[in-house]
Amino acid sequence: MHKKRFLKPTKKKFIHQQQARTLRLKHLKQRKAKLFARHALQFVVQDI
Repeated sequence: MHKKRFLKPTKKKFIHQQQARTLRLKHLKQRKAKLFARHALQFVVQDI
C-alpha cells in the first residue's frame, strides 16, 4: 500500500521539481544580468 502511494505521484513531483528548477535558473540569470548591467554602468561612470 505504501509503495503504491509512493509510485503514483512521482511523475507529478518530478515535473514540479523541473518547473521549480527552470524558474530558479531564470531568476538567477535575471539577477546575474542585472548585476552585470550595474557593473558595466559603474565602469562607464568610472571611465568618464
